[in-house]
Amino acid sequence: MKKSIVAFICLILVIGTWLVSRVWTFEPELSNETIIIQVPANEPENTVHEPDQSLETPPEPDINEEDRLPAEQLEAEQNEELLAARRESVLEESKRLFRGYFFDEAIELLNSDSELINHETLSLEAEIVAEKNGLVRYNGDIKHIFFHSLILYPEVLFPDLSIPTGGYNEGFIYQSELLRMLPQLLERGYVLYSISDIFSKDTSGVMRQNDIYLPPGKKPLVLSIDDPTYHYGQRFAGGGFDRTRTPGVGFANRVVFDENGELATEVITPAGETIITYDGDVHVVIDAFVREHPEFSYRGNKGVIAATGYMGIFGYDLPDLHTEDIRQEVIAICDKFKENGWLFASHSYSHNRTGFWGPESNPNNISWDTRRWREEIEPVVGPTNIFIAPYGFLLRGDGMQVILENGFDIYCIVDFNQPVSIYSTHAVMGRIEIGGYSLARHANTLNRDFFDVETVKDQHRPPIASR
Repeated sequence: MKKSIVAFICLILVIGTWLVSRVWTFEPELSNETIIIQVPANEPENTVHEPDQSLETPPEPDINEEDRLPAEQLEAEQNEELLAARRESVLEESKRLFRGYFFDEAIELLNSDSELINHETLSLEAEIVAEKNGLVRYNGDIKHIFFHSLILYPEVLFPDLSIPTGGYNEGFIYQSELLRMLPQLLERGYVLYSISDIFSKDTSGVMRQNDIYLPPGKKPLVLSIDDPTYHYGQRFAGGGFDRTRTPGVGFANRVVFDENGELATEVITPAGETIITYDGDVHVVIDAFVREHPEFSYRGNKGVIAATGYMGIFGYDLPDLHTEDIRQEVIAICDKFKENGWLFASHSYSHNRTGFWGPESNPNNISWDTRRWREEIEPVVGPTNIFIAPYGFLLRGDGMQVILENGFDIYCIVDFNQPVSIYSTHAVMGRIEIGGYSLARHANTLNRDFFDVETVKDQHRPPIASR
């Protein structure tokens, strides 16, 4: 009996010891929540469970690399971008000045801000210096061509192309012809050059022809526009223009300012609609061409506008110029022309052949005519020393003396031989008219010196009437 009791007590002790050992080896964290662990049925023992992703720490949000950079580095990069943009602007403007033969101005601009100087600016400066140092003295003939106003609507002036026609067909060119002509003049190396830079008086008052320096292969070209009055009628009467102003006959109606303060042409279409254009006459076409091709103009020079008197100018009749608001508007237009590189010349007040600008010229008539131009037109276009003779007539003797006494010491005539004569008191320069007559009768000269007539001439021109 005693043995049974002892055995039972031993069993109790063993069981108690086992229970105590289990408690000390597994002590889960106590909490107020009940933790339920579910084990899938029939799952093998020792199965490894992947941690629940939903319980992991969420990933950090994406941060741009720029946001990680120090503020100083960001500011430096932004400043470099601004410098690059400014440098590009300076490079582009310097290239434009360079193409227009503004060598010193281009170099000055490149060095105007030391922060912008780098290998690009230094390379361009070296190119400009090399071109400037490579200029050569021009020794050839100096050509001078001139135009009248552009024919915009030839169908209005020449409805029947089979009829030989003089007048406008002889002395004027089509708008389309000028647009085809200019690229060929550029290709042949011509550069628009100021007649006032070619001829000038020295300190002792003696007229001289100045040296001209251009890049090799370039040639100076003087250009002028006669009678920009737009005072044209339907017919060419007698020895001059029909004196009745008839708007909408195929030419521009007047020169105006556009909304940006730039010069434009007001044109009346054959349908009677008034429009504003930028290709309605020679001067605006030239301006646009030089903007696209600065190398066609030496330092921004364009040409000479030969203003006649009694017919007004640029579509503004002489009586209109006596009205103060219109007068001021036309003065502003002329100032804008000069700003754009144009010069003005006197083309006489009367443009009258009989007793004035012809073999029977009378010095008294020349004096009256010149005085009227000084009174009526010079206050609008400004003072000038250039005289472009009507009909290209070369005055001599007392008639020429009147011109010289009125301060005109550059005198231009019409002569296809292009003579240039230098006297102590004045210079005389020959000009070639570019119009239907010269396209038809002087094609060989034009082909040789200026452009290919066949590719320039409009094929819908009527024949030139026999003289």
